[in-house]
Amino acid sequence: MTALERAELLGRLRWEVVQGGSLFLTYPQLLDGAAFAVLRPSALLDELAIRAIGGGAVLPIRVNSRNADLAGQLIAMLATGFLFSSLPIPHEQCLRLRRELAFRADDQAAVAALAAEGPVGMADQLLAATSVLDTPLRRRTVARWGDWLEAAERGLLEVSPLAPADYATAYALRPPPRPEECASDVGRAVLAAWTSGEFDVNGLPSRSRLYDGLEPLLRSGDPAAQADAQTLRESFDETYYRAIAASEGCLLGLASPRRGIRRREAATLVEQTPVVIYPTRFELRLGLMNGEQWQRYTDDAADALTSWWHQRDLAALQEVGDLLAERTKEPPAGGADEVSVTRLQRFTQGARGVTAQMVAGGGVSLATSLLGAGAPGAFAAGAGGALTPVVVAAVATGVTRLTDFRGRYDVIELPGVLGRGA
Repeated sequence: MTALERAELLGRLRWEVVQGGSLFLTYPQLLDGAAFAVLRPSALLDELAIRAIGGGAVLPIRVNSRNADLAGQLIAMLATGFLFSSLPIPHEQCLRLRRELAFRADDQAAVAALAAEGPVGMADQLLAATSVLDTPLRRRTVARWGDWLEAAERGLLEVSPLAPADYATAYALRPPPRPEECASDVGRAVLAAWTSGEFDVNGLPSRSRLYDGLEPLLRSGDPAAQADAQTLRESFDETYYRAIAASEGCLLGLASPRRGIRRREAATLVEQTPVVIYPTRFELRLGLMNGEQWQRYTDDAADALTSWWHQRDLAALQEVGDLLAERTKEPPAGGADEVSVTRLQRFTQGARGVTAQMVAGGGVSLATSLLGAGAPGAFAAGAGGALTPVVVAAVATGVTRLTDFRGRYDVIELPGVLGRGA
């Protein structure tokens, strides 16, 4: 990564920690994450941990894994033909790697090799047998896996047992698109397959199967089918992350494209939506701090951060933003359209406990994981609480009126404790 790309990524990670106190990742986000393939746990310990809260000796990261065994999870991914989509190779080569891994799947041989070689040696052996990756890339990939497995073994990050995603809550908060929202027959057919359970595995929707179902639409050359594929993928991604957040007891942070919100429509919800004003390009400001500056900043913000994490005190979150504005300057401009805007939303309790959603601009959130080579997307911030009817903290950008916004809104879904007065 370039220095700017690393600052942008580090700023996003730091913002996630500010939101929830810790960052929750699914095991594919860590083990097949483009970001974590280039970040070392030892460096992140100085750049991400908050010394004033918890001593700074452990990364504020939690990752889920079957049986809380990250090494075993990696071997299971390799031994069953997982699609490693973040590798810096063409997509077709990623698909070929999945096919080769699946072709060589052998449970008994895997158990024997694991005992003889250990997880890192076995990972290297399984990748080498496919002959898909060149030697330098294979070695770099395995070395970074080794770093994260060692960090987990040493207790530098928390590994928790995998919990089934709570799709019932996710669908209650935001149902899938309606058939009339699709522009093509093929789009409606994929939607019907999704909602009927055709893409389910072990009773739960499978993102991989849905993606496979959308692939022909993306390659079709038909603009309507391609638009449907994008809509369905974004909608399912949001459902996927919300279901995980609900099952893991996490808050959810969502980001949307710039066109997903309009000023006038956002302004109509200003009375109903708590708004916290943050300085322009606040994530990049966070990311440009060196480790020492980050520690000084979080030392001084420790009381406010604690109040935000434990009492959901929006005034405390505002105090954290004000301190950031005092300590940092506007970063140099890097492009005309580099700052995204999230949609402004609020969940409210309706009749008979039904949850209704109000959306400004009607945009669908771009909730993507770190699996791909693009910009980081949604994380589930790890401050507990079931995902119940929620209110929103919308993070604006150095303005006092929503009609004047020139930047982004971040949507943080909170437990309903604030909903009574909002």
